[in-house]
Amino acid sequence: MTTDEGGAIDEEYLVEYAADRATTVSSVFLGLTMGCARCHDHKYDPLTQGDFYSLYAFFNSNEEPGLYSQSPDPNRAHEPFLTVPTPEQQRAADGLRSLAQALREELARETPEDLAARAEFLQSLPLKAGLAWAPLELIGARSLEGAALAIEPDGSVFASGENPAQDEHHLELRTVRRGLRLLALEALADPRLPGGKVGRAPNGNAVLESVELEVAPASDPQRKERVKLSWAWADHEQGDGDYRATNVLASGDGLGWAVDAHRKDGDRLLLLLAEKPFGFDGGSVLTLRLGYRTQYSQHVLGRVRVSLAALSDRGAELLPIGRSGWHRVGPFQADTSDEAFDRAFGPEQGERVDLAARFGAEGKLAWRAEPGLRDGQSFRLEEGKLATYVATRFYVPSARQVELSLGSDDGFRLYLDGEEVAQRRVDRGVAPDQDRATIALKPGVHWLVMKIANTGGAGAVYLRPQPNAGELAGDLALALLPAEARDARYGARVAEAWKAAYSKRHTQTREQLAAAERDLKALEDRFARTMVMKERSEPRPAYVLTRGAYDHPDRSRPAPRAVPAALGRLPEGAPVNRLGLAQWLVARENPLVARVTVNRLWEWIFGQGLVRTSEDFGIQGEWPSHPELLDWLAMELIRSGWRLSHVIELMVTSSTYLQSSVRRPELDAIDSENLLLGRSHRRRLSAESIRDQALYLSGLLVERLGGPSVKPYQPDGLWQEVAMLQSNTRIFQRDEGEALWRRSLYTYWKRACPPPALMAFDAPTREFCTTRRSITNTPLQALVLWNDEQHVEAARELAERTLREAREDHARLTTLYRRTTGQRPDARTMERLAEALAHFRQRYDGAPHDARRLLAVGMAPRDGELGDVELAAWTMIASACLNLDTTISRS
Repeated sequence: MTTDEGGAIDEEYLVEYAADRATTVSSVFLGLTMGCARCHDHKYDPLTQGDFYSLYAFFNSNEEPGLYSQSPDPNRAHEPFLTVPTPEQQRAADGLRSLAQALREELARETPEDLAARAEFLQSLPLKAGLAWAPLELIGARSLEGAALAIEPDGSVFASGENPAQDEHHLELRTVRRGLRLLALEALADPRLPGGKVGRAPNGNAVLESVELEVAPASDPQRKERVKLSWAWADHEQGDGDYRATNVLASGDGLGWAVDAHRKDGDRLLLLLAEKPFGFDGGSVLTLRLGYRTQYSQHVLGRVRVSLAALSDRGAELLPIGRSGWHRVGPFQADTSDEAFDRAFGPEQGERVDLAARFGAEGKLAWRAEPGLRDGQSFRLEEGKLATYVATRFYVPSARQVELSLGSDDGFRLYLDGEEVAQRRVDRGVAPDQDRATIALKPGVHWLVMKIANTGGAGAVYLRPQPNAGELAGDLALALLPAEARDARYGARVAEAWKAAYSKRHTQTREQLAAAERDLKALEDRFARTMVMKERSEPRPAYVLTRGAYDHPDRSRPAPRAVPAALGRLPEGAPVNRLGLAQWLVARENPLVARVTVNRLWEWIFGQGLVRTSEDFGIQGEWPSHPELLDWLAMELIRSGWRLSHVIELMVTSSTYLQSSVRRPELDAIDSENLLLGRSHRRRLSAESIRDQALYLSGLLVERLGGPSVKPYQPDGLWQEVAMLQSNTRIFQRDEGEALWRRSLYTYWKRACPPPALMAFDAPTREFCTTRRSITNTPLQALVLWNDEQHVEAARELAERTLREAREDHARLTTLYRRTTGQRPDARTMERLAEALAHFRQRYDGAPHDARRLLAVGMAPRDGELGDVELAAWTMIASACLNLDTTISRS
């Protein structure tokens, strides 16, 4: 049993899985009901609570989650699992892997043509962009909160000493250049900082909340002017929240650029663009303020270095658009789908989005950062008739047009600075590139808001801005750095970014690699998978749980792995793990498992076990009716090497099995329950056997071994009645073709809604281990045999088979009756079958439309050479024979 139900507690289900396996092992192999010992010592058998948790401990250290991740694939194998490809699939996969490896090597190869073209690109970029890095002198540095800032020989500033919770660093710089516009802030890793990272926090991380710049003439340093910074880009941003570099452009909102140093080593780079060029004749003095006023205490950059450069308007056009993180608000409930689309709920109104605003009747809805929403990826939203809004900021360094690729589930409305620029009223599932919208952007900050109007079921959104040709997208922005700094620290990243943008050979190879990887993934998705049990590298300790509660371990009572004390101990030298437990189960010195196994085989063949309480060999169970026979069969199983087929052969070839099941008054008088085995038992077949027998008799049964689960016939709408809206098994999609007629063993099983035709014949729900099925007799069972689509179809096919194999009614009726019951019909039975056949011929001769409706049931193709009336009449006779008690019983 596994769960991915929202709200389930991971730790609780880890306990439930281990407890379920312990009780299953005790039931199946030991014939003991140990479940009650989970909460207290067993009242009747010598099983203690400690015994239960010592057995539980064997299964307490499996490598598995308690709460499994939700997946849209209802056929996935839960982890851990092994893939089991066929030989043909393995050869194909090996070929694709070899191809992919060769393509990766080709991607890594540098051709002379690529080297020359990249060198020319890097050499021409400064001229094209009007880029010129300025000489810069660092003349002072101070901390407002008491940290010690020291100027290093390389022009960087190093922070040491006190590390206050929040701080602000002021750096004083001097330059003689004018026309400055681009600022580079390097955060340098240093062995003097925690973990040799870039930040002063204990984990080495840092969050820069704001960057402010002032400039004054060198001749009058007090005449400071504010330099407005309008664009930001970083070579790395932390991805688990709104930690984009553009957050530094606005102070006081508590957001910032998080550098993710606790998870990724190395330096960091932040590029900033001034709205207008700055600098004075005769030189300038600059004050750079770095603010660290966020909720993250002591998250200060430990060593920084600043550079300044001139950049032309053409250079600004080469810069990619800066972006904020995504935010989301909603869902807003609507009574109808039209209301969800048409009504303005508030977030779309106004040129600027106020992230502190509240919405809804009671102001309960607010904007929140949504790190899971990423460009170019579908993001799932809430379900139902409702509207949800997502928003992001664009920081535009120069005027340009941007094409947006959009997708939504269902309709959408797109707003730029409060003005609607695109919409689509539609019912659909989300997919990439469902719509396109082109927006014109002026330099500065713009808000893009997308409203998703969901009409029911799952909701989702997709958005991807397309980069313009020639932009320094991605790591190509690193090409703006001075050559010596760029090549020393970012050369490989720039080379890869250039190849991705400009090398046709690289682009073609990358596309071929992507195709090979897609083909490999598609092939691997078709591999058969089987769940396995995998031991954790570090065993999880087990304790006796007070009253069996997962969150109340009694740490004074550890439960080391052991078998129940009353049943012995592990074999000498056996490993204390599941392998050792298995060795104990089949050890010759432990005949209990063999006794339980042969008793279950006896129950399967004879109707009831030598111990009738096959699930309970304890004191509360029944004493064996034939103890010596049980012991002899157990030892025979062990001597044969645990060959079940050998023991089954002994049973079915015995004179006991070959007896008639007819009851005799003289035996009933002394042994009414047949404990002495004076006759054979008579019992109804299992649910699966009844269905499989009908398919076999009709000739429909597909007797191929192995394969995936299948979904044969069942009434429409059952799964929807019990499924949650987000369930991956909310909709039952019936299979086609051979999958409809596979053995019941392969039927897909939804625990919350098992196959109803099998449930009618007492199949268990499979929520818990069932060692002995109950047998009932209800009118519903007759209803299934007469009316279930699978059985009606089987009757039609059986009728066709019968009509093809004989030419006259007497022979056909004899064949049909003998095939279904295993007996020849006597004169009275033959007379009644003939009367019924005549009745149905008359019935359908007068109503041929009814005959055609009957023959339309099921997907199996029908024999067009057989007349409708005749085939319908014989279908009803075949159905009657399949419904006979003799047919569905073993005697």
